Amino acid sequence: MNISKILIGVFAALLSTLSPAAAQSLDNPSDIIVGNWQPSNGLSVIQIYKGKEAAGEDPKKLYGRTIWLKEPNDPETKQPNLDKNNPDESKRKTPRKGLVIMKDVIFTGSKEKLTWGEGSIYDPNNGSTYSFEATISPQNLNVMEGRGYIGVSLFGRTDTWKRLVKK
Repeated sequence: MNISKILIGVFAALLSTLSPAAAQSLDNPSDIIVGNWQPSNGLSVIQIYKGKEAAGEDPKKLYGRTIWLKEPNDPETKQPNLDKNNPDESKRKTPRKGLVIMKDVIFTGSKEKLTWGEGSIYDPNNGSTYSFEATISPQNLNVMEGRGYIGVSLFGRTDTWKRLVKK
């Protein structure tokens, strides 16, 4: 077997292991963040998607919706968990599953520095909304560092989210 056949085989094997995010990176680095992500606590899955005009969202911005909850129902009422901590009383009966918690995020980076920001993230556990920024390393497109903060990024909290990929 000659060396070129071995190299072609290795290259083909490497290509087959690329995630959908890796394939997207070749075309449009701003879309690498699109997908399903699980925060470090493992209690939910957030689907990050491009805005839908029909839903009143800006198609040039990114949004995140809760698509799975470890505990979808309130243990006391056995009914779906609601956004009961929302400061807007009219939204407290909104189910947490399906809730858009990330809004108006835009790509602020480059192919070498994958960053997003200028949006917000809502924490339904305490009813607070924070400024939001995220970073994904070009070396591992399936791990995101998301940071929520008030005012200056220095005053905030970073959480590691992992992309859920089909096996």
